Amino acid sequence: MVNIAKIGKFVTNVVKSSDKRKLICSTGGDRGIFLDAFKSYNSKPHMVNKLSKSVFSTSEQVLPKAKNVFEEMCDNLGIFNIRQKSLKKLKSKIPNALNELSLSETTELFNKGGIKHLIGDGCGTRIVLNNAESRKELLSRLINAHKSGKITLQKVENYHGKGIKPYLDNDDLMKLQELEYIDAFGRRQGVQIVDKIKEAGYTRVNMDLLVNGGRTEFQIGGKYTTRFGEVEHYLYDMRRKGSINLAKLSVAQKNLFNKMREKYLQIIKNPSQKDKYNDYLTNVWKSLKEAESGNIKFQFPELPIGLPKILSAENLFKLEKGAM
Repeated sequence: MVNIAKIGKFVTNVVKSSDKRKLICSTGGDRGIFLDAFKSYNSKPHMVNKLSKSVFSTSEQVLPKAKNVFEEMCDNLGIFNIRQKSLKKLKSKIPNALNELSLSETTELFNKGGIKHLIGDGCGTRIVLNNAESRKELLSRLINAHKSGKITLQKVENYHGKGIKPYLDNDDLMKLQELEYIDAFGRRQGVQIVDKIKEAGYTRVNMDLLVNGGRTEFQIGGKYTTRFGEVEHYLYDMRRKGSINLAKLSVAQKNLFNKMREKYLQIIKNPSQKDKYNDYLTNVWKSLKEAESGNIKFQFPELPIGLPKILSAENLFKLEKGAM
């Protein structure tokens, strides 16, 4: 938790008052006074280290409870997995997470000691659906778990590429939008729904929720999109300039990855090449999703002329564990 007295002269008025909530919110239009000072202070190396340890410890406590809740919920609907992010990965995510905070989110984190929940997927859970129709029963179980208090759904991100049918349809989203929860200030809130097209085609469902008071993420995907998401994440990390964990890769895979990285970093600096490659990735996601829905074998779309062959989907799949 940040020691506000150390933030400095920017927030002298906050230090003088015992009503932190009132003064933080009173920055109003001059949001930089508190928000920028908060982000600046917590972005310092020693604070990033401290925050990542706090998030790691919190996610470690959430893990067993989340495992029990979601194993039961996902039973017979698909393959369930749970994992905890490493300290190294958390450290790399802290600066971006701080930068994306709004004033209201920062206020809540500060006042309620929730800075340990800064990273929503420190503890991550997911299901690989057996088939497209399994989502209906899963959604019903999720809603019942929310209503019974086993979980607290806060945000649902229904991501999909352009022209790709998302995992959740409008009826699903309307059911989720009807749900409510009580936030850290005792206010009644509706579950936030984000139905968004991703430029690189990412097609999955991400849910932010609480289990036993601890924040976690729940992902929904199919057998092909989950596999591709694992390897396409290397590109995502490069786009986000996050740390890239190559520990799972063999020597041959690391050599392949280094060649891919060189070409991909060139592409994302060239707007026309970047758009062209994003369209290709979107076609890959679309083919994966359609193969899942029709329960047919997946076929790779052709890499457009002018793009480096090293960046083909076939090569990305070679980065899977045990592929080389």
